[in-house]
Amino acid sequence: MKKFLFLMTVVSALSFASDSPQDILEDRIEDQLKVKMSSVLKKADYDVTIVNNSMNIEVELEGLTIPKLNFDNVAKDILNCVDTNKSIDDIYIVIKHDATVGEDKILYSQYFNK
Repeated sequence: MKKFLFLMTVVSALSFASDSPQDILEDRIEDQLKVKMSSVLKKADYDVTIVNNSMNIEVELEGLTIPKLNFDNVAKDILNCVDTNKSIDDIYIVIKHDATVGEDKILYSQYFNK
């Protein structure tokens, strides 16, 4: 019984330790967006997911009020930032307002085919 518990502990520890190449790429793109978009979006959190040559970018804007921005231009800036990866065919961008009180509100949602 002790051997079984030890084996299960080792297997579960190894399953959490592995990072796929997509995870590393997603983290790099998120960091790149944070740096390059910091002048346009002050309080923003980026979440990038890559599955089967498709990229989903979710931008959560934090704050009490919805910022007055042209979200088409923001999406174009985001596309320019992630344009370095040629293996991605489709990009889906969602910009949401993460309200302090109440529900989140989707401000922009657009699908781009490269």
